Amino acid sequence: MELCKTIALKKLILIRHAKSSWDYNVSDLERPLSNRGFNDAKLMSTILNDFSIKIDGVFSSNAKRTIQTAQIFLKNLTNYKKLFIVESTDLYDFLGENVDSYIKNLKNDLDTVLVFSHNNSCNNLITKYSGIINKHVPTCGILIFEFDVSLWSEIKSGNYKYYFPKNFK
Repeated sequence: MELCKTIALKKLILIRHAKSSWDYNVSDLERPLSNRGFNDAKLMSTILNDFSIKIDGVFSSNAKRTIQTAQIFLKNLTNYKKLFIVESTDLYDFLGENVDSYIKNLKNDLDTVLVFSHNNSCNNLITKYSGIINKHVPTCGILIFEFDVSLWSEIKSGNYKYYFPKNFK
């Protein structure tokens, strides 16, 4: 009698931070969201909330605009009031290699995670995980990847969907 091997699906929800404000003379790490950024984050968090995805962990770059985006999402995700944001300098990455490494080192008991990051890391990871070339991820864009693996370290490529603010305005 042969037993079926069950593979746990890993789901990565990668979100580029919402639009930042250039109205302040602050360092890049301290740049806050703009009014449009706040509005887009509220809009996109309600879109994600409608999917009723079970989320096990939330991780964010330590940049102010990224943390603010994550906070708005958590505030608006109705089923996830007990989640908290884990901030990491590894997610303040503009190439995607540190973000990729961070994701591959997540605890395997987390099946679905939200990761808030930056422009080029999102653009580069969509290529790495999907094979799609030159797909630009706008501010507050949501990428949802599904990997047929049981360990985060095994993710390579998977199915993906994307949701961008302009499609919901």
